[in-house]
Amino acid sequence: MTPAETLAALEAGTLDPAGFTHRDHVLTAWEALRRDDFFIAAYRYSSAIRRLAQSCGRPEKYSATITFAFLCLIAERMEPASDDAERFLAENPDLLAAGILQHYYSAERLASARGRQVALLPDRAGQRVAPQPPL
Repeated sequence: MTPAETLAALEAGTLDPAGFTHRDHVLTAWEALRRDDFFIAAYRYSSAIRRLAQSCGRPEKYSATITFAFLCLIAERMEPASDDAERFLAENPDLLAAGILQHYYSAERLASARGRQVALLPDRAGQRVAPQPPL
């Protein structure tokens, strides 16, 4: 499916979560941000991701902090705006790397119950951590 099709299925509640990979998360967020103002896209995307987690019986998998952090990273890198999802990923391969948020957040903060409910600010911005392989 294209990012647009995946976003439509996510928002409609018809997306099969079994095949929804980290790459799909990134491209779906990219599509949402491409279509709408940041805060509208953030609301729509985060609401749909939360509903997906709830529909799977895994509401604890949703994290407002992780969702918002990725939306910010993706939006920041979209200038100049691109209409090519694959080119965007090719130019930003670290968005697919495991542990990318460890540059900004401690593991405790990312895993916190509060961070699942509220988009917490980074607590280790700018610290270097060893790169991880793609998810």
